[in-house]
Amino acid sequence: MNKRIGQIVSIALTTICINGLYGFNIFSGLAMGSKVYASETESVYLKNISLNKSDIDFDQDTFYYDVKVDKDTDEIKITLKPKSEDVAISINDDFVDKSENNVYKKVISLEKGNNTVRVKVSNDDDYKIYTLNIIRGEADQDDIYLGNISLSNGTINFSKDTTNYDINVSESIGKITIGAFPDSDMYEVIIDGGIANKGNDYKQTVDLNKGKNPIIIKVKDSKHDKQRTYILNINREDSLDNKDTQDDIYLNYIKVDDKRIDVDENKRTYNINLDEDTSQVDITAEPAKSEYKVKINDKITEDVDNYKDTVDLKQGSNKVIIKIQDEPNNKQRIYTLNINVGKVEKDTTSINAKYNQWVFDNNGWKYNDSAGNSLKNTWFYDKNTGKSYYLQADGTMATGWLFNSGKWYYLDSNGGMQRGWINTSGNWYYLNSEGIMQAGWIKDVNGKYYYLQDNGAMVKNTQIGGYKLGNDGAWIK
Repeated sequence: MNKRIGQIVSIALTTICINGLYGFNIFSGLAMGSKVYASETESVYLKNISLNKSDIDFDQDTFYYDVKVDKDTDEIKITLKPKSEDVAISINDDFVDKSENNVYKKVISLEKGNNTVRVKVSNDDDYKIYTLNIIRGEADQDDIYLGNISLSNGTINFSKDTTNYDINVSESIGKITIGAFPDSDMYEVIIDGGIANKGNDYKQTVDLNKGKNPIIIKVKDSKHDKQRTYILNINREDSLDNKDTQDDIYLNYIKVDDKRIDVDENKRTYNINLDEDTSQVDITAEPAKSEYKVKINDKITEDVDNYKDTVDLKQGSNKVIIKIQDEPNNKQRIYTLNINVGKVEKDTTSINAKYNQWVFDNNGWKYNDSAGNSLKNTWFYDKNTGKSYYLQADGTMATGWLFNSGKWYYLDSNGGMQRGWINTSGNWYYLNSEGIMQAGWIKDVNGKYYYLQDNGAMVKNTQIGGYKLGNDGAWIK
């Protein structure tokens, strides 16, 4: 190991996401998880990840992947290509030597079920961590359990048969101590990749990023080749994303395709009319300082892309939110583009509008933003209820089935987005952790397999591809 690498400080970071653990098709090769950001310096991004035993649909902004390999695959070769040559790369805390053409390779041994592989790309100033959850064979849940889980912060209502938990902590909580106590002293406990033994009271302390921090806990009986996986989805509040105040940071300009908008420091909302045949536009938002982070509809854009992103549009009104953030100084400014495609509709917003709250009129419930305007054609997460809602084209809250961006969601009578199993009109449906209706084969949080038709409805008392399904819809092994 050379001196430069030896001086790099290892910073623990967890970016595991649970999407693919129970929502993937059991015959598919890959399920891709949600995005998690540790920092935004381009030089510590990867350009590519490739595997010799499976395909991976790599994207530099996606930091968690579920990878499926055959049960007979006991090792896998990982090949990494960083965007910069001036970085160090470690895999599961072991530094990897660079080969020709700035490529890093390492062979990893795999055990049965879930295998967590963390790739850390770092330089003297910054780092990124990509996480691969490599599933060897089927990630079965055996008949061994934890007896309890404890947390130094946040609350958990533990049941040994429940394997997924959502936990909220405040922004001030940068670390959390997790205790995972097995049913038997003969079992081994692994928390976030580290062994938690009886000597340390089965506890591990892990670092938390702002936003979502999924943590995997395994309880194993190596003697009988059994294991069970529990997942804690710990959400650490991010005050920048929640704040409504406007700080003294600015954009230089905004461009919609080739049309440039010179930004006025005192103006944050801009109205744009486009022809009715316009289905998408390129939005460019250049910050006044290169160290500012720019998000267009919550997608990060960078200097390498000229701070540009392509946005899909529908007929009528469209809202594009541009955020610039100065994270070290906890500053943020939000710009809104009201883009109308085709016929211009009259703004009927009341001059007596209320701000940052739910309001009710003759049409139903609506939510007004910090400018007193009703949110429209967008998802809204209400931190007071801990649920996501969809505000429709007229601003009213949606309920029941919702088809949005090519995916089906189900919202209860109060508008809250549902997850997991639901029963409606006499049929059972399964919605993943993002609220998206599933089809085909799925494995639920209890480790059982089910088959869902193309319309999402669960089938039962039949055979699918030679697999027998019982009265409850579960595959009879």
